[in-house]
Amino acid sequence: MNQPDEKTIPLRKPVKLGSGESEVVYDKLPLREPTAGELDKATSTGGSNIGIGITLIHLVSGLPKSAVEKLSQRDFAEANEYLAGFTDDGPTASAT
Repeated sequence: MNQPDEKTIPLRKPVKLGSGESEVVYDKLPLREPTAGELDKATSTGGSNIGIGITLIHLVSGLPKSAVEKLSQRDFAEANEYLAGFTDDGPTASAT
């Protein structure tokens, strides 16, 4: 199976930023294949694997980094798994 170029993950638990009239709710995570520059920026942060994942999801999805930091573990893991499919270390298609 080939990795789709784009994927939208409906969030199990919407992420809310702000309050009152300025509150913004994110209920889905739009993802796509990362560019080489985005991969470079994410990996050059020098942080942990989680920090790299947060930065890459932020860059690819367009969501504020503070929103990505509030993703549930399952949504974060699903997004990381999708993005890892584009790297040499990520999942590969099985031979048929």
